[in-house]
Amino acid sequence: MNTTPSSRPVVVGVSRSESARAALLWAADEAAWRGLPLHLVHTQEWPLGTSSQAEPGHPAHLWSARFRTTGERLLDEARVRTVERHPGLSVTTQLAEGRAVQVLHGTAEHASHLVLGARRLTEGDLLFGGGGKGVSLLGHVPCPLHLVPQVREGHRGDGPVVVGVDGSAASERAVELAFDEAAQGEVGLLAVEVRRPREAELPDFLGDAHRDVSEALAGWAEKYPDTEVNWEVLTGHPALMLATASRHARCLVVGARGTGGFRGMMLGSTSRGLVHRAHCPLLVAPSAAPPSAR
Repeated sequence: MNTTPSSRPVVVGVSRSESARAALLWAADEAAWRGLPLHLVHTQEWPLGTSSQAEPGHPAHLWSARFRTTGERLLDEARVRTVERHPGLSVTTQLAEGRAVQVLHGTAEHASHLVLGARRLTEGDLLFGGGGKGVSLLGHVPCPLHLVPQVREGHRGDGPVVVGVDGSAASERAVELAFDEAAQGEVGLLAVEVRRPREAELPDFLGDAHRDVSEALAGWAEKYPDTEVNWEVLTGHPALMLATASRHARCLVVGARGTGGFRGMMLGSTSRGLVHRAHCPLLVAPSAAPPSAR
């Protein structure tokens, strides 16, 4: 894809999982709101003994043709769903070969946003290192990464955009992305700072927290005057507290790198902890300036 910064598409990974279906609709909405094209990507990793280049007469040829046809059909179905949702939306498709993480990483180089489904894991999966494509790509793509879970019953998604703030450079990029998302969705913004429980005993706890949040939001409220802004200070584990704050949010925005709510803790570990805990789409701001700003 050869694109200029202003026309970089929203890219979404396509599969048959429930979370991928939710991601497809989220990505279509993002592209329509932003006036950007939508690019659908499905990757096929070929098993040993098969090849996309198998010649007619080779035992693998018939299987390979059917395998490719299955991927093309999946992309066609996804394209129809997005156009039905947003008539007039420019949609392109790509059937790629190789490992999904590598393909998506390369595609993200030319994207404005990368959207993926996020499979919900049990606490046991999290304990023993369960992850997925989203975790593998955290902090390694140059555009905002949207990780969309299967929609839970009762989650309306019409609440504010929630953003985690902590004073780091990564947090600053998250705040910028959060204001942009709130404006696009015409909802409010809730800035949340998470601190150590023992800090709550300090005499000027709320004053210090208010100054931190005010500094993090400085200038953005003036740039987005129609966005209602609130803030909240919580104590506890950053990932758990932000996950709780996301229960009725439109989406939750965090940075990929930087100091977390516990001074010295990498926010990368917080964003990883949120991938499968957030109750709404998780948006991870890139660790460097996005392509549109370069």
